[in-house]
Amino acid sequence: MVVVAVAFVAVIAVVQAKKARVNLEALGGRLGLKLDTQGRYFKKYRLLGEFRGRPVEVFSYTTGSGRSKRTWAAVAVQVKATGGLTFSLKRRMTFFEVVAKLFRKNEAKIGDETFDKKWVLTTNRPDFMCTALLPEMREKILRLSGGSFASGFYKCETYKVQYAEQGSFATAKVCARFDNLAALVCDLADVVEVGAELQK
Repeated sequence: MVVVAVAFVAVIAVVQAKKARVNLEALGGRLGLKLDTQGRYFKKYRLLGEFRGRPVEVFSYTTGSGRSKRTWAAVAVQVKATGGLTFSLKRRMTFFEVVAKLFRKNEAKIGDETFDKKWVLTTNRPDFMCTALLPEMREKILRLSGGSFASGFYKCETYKVQYAEQGSFATAKVCARFDNLAALVCDLADVVEVGAELQK
């Protein structure tokens, strides 16, 4: 019985990997990125290359184990300089908000009631980030990361800006959204480099 269960899981993993490859190849064609294959038996796929003149990686990763294991779909864009700027943008989870406030540091309010109600910005340079997140950028964040994709978050650290959400590139709907998400992460990378210039 255990052998059958293991075989079933292995088959599912192979099928999911093939779906992810097909979806990522299509996404790579649209963004001008190349498919990179990792692993011998249980293959993993990612996209590498340049988009809007920046090194970009589209990839998946897992956190946790057993029943708490989660798969994440992500896009990361490298930046030339950060000027020490760090930030995180996460969905505001109302149920846990009281507890979260006890541990959260450097939370910044944009001053946009609709945005602040749905998103939490933490940063070491609140004045800059609150000015730099222009209305059109906030609108994109609300539109691209809303609805059922409440797990999505953005962050800047160690010379890259990244977006990630729970999900798999084996799901066509998830993959299709990454055209616009890659562009938005590049916009945020531009913001980071502007901030670095202002620090000089």
